[in-house]
Amino acid sequence: MKQKLSSLLSDYGMILVLALLFVIFSLTTFKEQTAEGYGAGLQLAEKTLNSGKTELVLIVGTSSDDQQVKQGVEEALKGKGIDLHIIETAEPSKAKKALKELVSAVPANTLIACSKKTGNWTFYNSVDHFKSSEVLIPKSETVSTFLKASNLKTLPDKTAKTAIIAIGMTMIIITAGIDLSVGSLVALATVVATMTLQNGFGNSSSPVMIGCSFLAGIAAAGFCGFINGTLTTIFKVPSFIVTLAMMLIARGLALNLTGNQTIKVGLPDISWLGQTPNPIILMLLLYGLAYFVMHKTIFGRQIYAIGGNEEAARLSGVPVKRVLISVYTISGIMAGIAGIVMASELNSGSGEFGQTWELNVIAAVVVGGTSLMGGQGKIIGTLIGCAIIEVINNGMNLMAISSNTQQIVLGCVILAAIIIDKIKKK
Repeated sequence: MKQKLSSLLSDYGMILVLALLFVIFSLTTFKEQTAEGYGAGLQLAEKTLNSGKTELVLIVGTSSDDQQVKQGVEEALKGKGIDLHIIETAEPSKAKKALKELVSAVPANTLIACSKKTGNWTFYNSVDHFKSSEVLIPKSETVSTFLKASNLKTLPDKTAKTAIIAIGMTMIIITAGIDLSVGSLVALATVVATMTLQNGFGNSSSPVMIGCSFLAGIAAAGFCGFINGTLTTIFKVPSFIVTLAMMLIARGLALNLTGNQTIKVGLPDISWLGQTPNPIILMLLLYGLAYFVMHKTIFGRQIYAIGGNEEAARLSGVPVKRVLISVYTISGIMAGIAGIVMASELNSGSGEFGQTWELNVIAAVVVGGTSLMGGQGKIIGTLIGCAIIEVINNGMNLMAISSNTQQIVLGCVILAAIIIDKIKKK
């Protein structure tokens, strides 16, 4: 029974932790706030129907939230006999002008409905025709900020880049190594890709040119990973030292190439990869491939064998040097892919990108159950670990916890994961 329980906790413990974090942040981020988005639109529509009036002037801004308010009102009032007049602008002066133009089209004192943003504008009753109009605004309600759809939708997207890098980091840590350079390689990949596109191809929007630029960024990061692996295996330099040096070299190189400036690429065609849900789809495809490699191929078994006992693996015929060099190269490539996603998302490259990302990646891998001692770890566990770290970061941001305190929490999470790993080995 004890062994069965231990097996269940080992297999599903991280999922339980993730579920527990959802519950904790759902409960701790409850606060009173004005309704937004589609739900606010439904509220306004209900108030309109209860008023008994047949005319409504809806004033919304141009933000995505306000567009959802409009959608909610339109759908809820469709076929209900309400004449809906919509004013859509981000500027109060233009909204006031449009309201005056409606004087001849609607009865005096017609209902006015506003979003959270436009509800703060103060000119509504200054127009004589609407002097006694009731102004409807979404009511305040106590809701969990964490559970808002707008927040939950961002979590997978924010997780994607960290999770992609974590694939390579998982392989390295399973071999009992470490890679501190991944954050800097992200920056280098963005710089090489955007500089290649801007200087080499003259900001060409050709898919072939964009693809070549992306490949250049990935290749640069992959080459740095190859150097890490070569120095670690051929020259027997500890991976901590090698990758620490590469972290500084790659960051400095990226900053020197850009002159400490951000490279802006004015091409909307490169942004497709960074747009939701493309990073998520890419992440899932890479995890599917990584799972197959780690659990269904000889190469994957060799990685586990090296982490379990490198000397025994060598004596049993495992090409240790070749496998280790490959693993560090893969880590560099994964960092490069994450960098390309970032460059696509932000339409730019910078030597400042990816700072301290290696800490979040290592934390995610360790939290996901990969042992720093090597030989143990699962790709799916890493994906769950990435989700856990992102949920913790997101929850702390929503709770307005300072960045300094967040670093303390992240450090404690890593320590807790290591201690749990030690206890499991006893």
